[in-house]
Amino acid sequence: MEHLATLVNELHIGNDGTMATADDGACRSLTKVLPTVRVIDDNSILVEGAFDTSHIYATDVQEVYIQYKNPTTGEFIPIYRTSIQPFTKNGSNEVEFSFILEVE
Repeated sequence: MEHLATLVNELHIGNDGTMATADDGACRSLTKVLPTVRVIDDNSILVEGAFDTSHIYATDVQEVYIQYKNPTTGEFIPIYRTSIQPFTKNGSNEVEFSFILEVE
C-alpha cells in the first residue's frame, strides 16, 4: 500500500459530463491539486483534496479524476475517474473530495 500511496499525486476536477468508462483514460481538467494520501490498512488508501474559493470556473464541474504524473517525463497513469452531478464552482463555495481506494 505504501507504494500505491506514492503513485497518487494529482486530483483534478473537470467539465466533461460524459459517462466515465474504463477506457476513457483522462479528463477535461479545469484544475488540479496535490491530494493528501494516507494508508488506511493493508488494502486501502484515503485520497483527499480541496478546492477553495480561489477556484472559479465559467463551466460546471462534472467529473473528478485521480492520476499519477511522472514529474520527470510528464507521462501519466490514470487511477480513477468518475462523472458527478454538475455544480458551479465559484468564489463563494469550497468543495472537498474524499476517496477510499481499495486494492485486493
